[in-house]
Amino acid sequence: MAPGVLWGDSGDAQVRVLTGAWTDARELARTHVTYYAVAIGLHRLVGLEAALAANLVSALAGVVTVANVCCLLTGFVRRRLAVVCCGALLLCSHTLWQLSTGAEVVTFSTMLLSFELVLLTRFARTAHPGWLALAALANGLGWSTHNYAMLTWPAYAIVAAMNVRRLPKPGTLLLVGGAWVVGCLPLFIAAGCEYQRVGSVTGTVNSLLFGVYRDKVFNHDVSAGLVVRQFAYLGLNFPTPVILLSGWGWWRARSLGPRGLWVWFTVAGLTFAVFGMRYNVPDQYTFLVHAYVFIVVFAAIGVDHWLGRFPSAPMRVAVVALSLTGPVVYAMAPMLLRDAAWTQRFMPARDVPYRDSYTWLLRPWRAGYHGAERYAREVFEVLPPDAVLLAGDTVRRPLVYLQIRDGVRPDVRISTGRRDPLGRQAVVMTPADALDYAGRGRLFSTGRNAGYAPSWLFQDGYRFEPIGHVYRVRAAEPERR
Repeated sequence: MAPGVLWGDSGDAQVRVLTGAWTDARELARTHVTYYAVAIGLHRLVGLEAALAANLVSALAGVVTVANVCCLLTGFVRRRLAVVCCGALLLCSHTLWQLSTGAEVVTFSTMLLSFELVLLTRFARTAHPGWLALAALANGLGWSTHNYAMLTWPAYAIVAAMNVRRLPKPGTLLLVGGAWVVGCLPLFIAAGCEYQRVGSVTGTVNSLLFGVYRDKVFNHDVSAGLVVRQFAYLGLNFPTPVILLSGWGWWRARSLGPRGLWVWFTVAGLTFAVFGMRYNVPDQYTFLVHAYVFIVVFAAIGVDHWLGRFPSAPMRVAVVALSLTGPVVYAMAPMLLRDAAWTQRFMPARDVPYRDSYTWLLRPWRAGYHGAERYAREVFEVLPPDAVLLAGDTVRRPLVYLQIRDGVRPDVRISTGRRDPLGRQAVVMTPADALDYAGRGRLFSTGRNAGYAPSWLFQDGYRFEPIGHVYRVRAAEPERR
């Protein structure tokens, strides 16, 4: 995992852990209460450095996700080799690996999802209500972590409709509902605080379920390019023919337990896949990792039956080798794809110092990476006293983190869009302010496009002079007549 400060959303998570912000000031949909409660606890109670604590929680959650899936597979397949190989598939899958190396909430979500799958499978095979109550608790905690936990609800509804005459007794349903409420309690508390702040039930519900991503949540504009991109993501996560056995495994899974269980896994897997495929955001690939958990489960069943038909030693060796191709492919991919024009659409839109786009995206490991902190320290070194810095979302977080943690350059005002990290009035840039700051040589930007600075700066003809990793913003020169 990364040893310290990171960019973008990971950097935002690290700042929240550092400041103890267990809720998000912007909206409930990005609150992710349980992840931050654990990370802040590690930081405050155990004494781990905030960035390390945030990264460590993600890494351990990724590990537990793989362990849960392996535990789940032992109930579906006969051969230990199939469990090991498909556990390795998930362990080496690009997205889960990458998300486990930095401060990302998604692995905490997959950890609770995989735990829910284990518990639900136990209930389906034993009918003991305790397992169903624990699965409900896991789902509630999952919702307190990420709204993605709601995507299992259609599967529950369909299986319940199939078994309407055999539903659990009212006492069991009450136990299950109570366990779910306990799991959701952290989120409900956050929702209560949000309601007190906004004073609107509609506003609170919108903040809880959608936030600023409402249009993305309800996106129905699925183009051919968007579909092709999903196959590229799938190939990046599982660059091996072993994954093709997942289709066979899905078909054979019908006979491995109660039919309702197979229907539940099918519906839930499809729901996660379809939602992720049409959730058209810049980091879309991160929202497909839940569907990959189901793909690996079915792949393990397929591998088990494949080895039953072809049990020779060479075949076993081949399956093991093909399950471990991921790290080799990721090591070679930046060199092979850097010059391919079609890969440009998959790369991050903005270049960042000390972060090569191809290596950053295609190689999931982050061990020894200190580029974000190096960038932040070098930016502070070139800024004059009392500078105002317009910083884009990607690069802003390491700058803010160092200001808070180390007290680096408290005189520099960073545009955060929210409250200043040092408790001062947030920088809200107006044309009059820009003209004043620029005229005194105090206005700087981390980029020279609208992603980093207000668009009207470019319309008004301001000049951007490069200084180190940033740009000094100068007022436009008057036209000569």
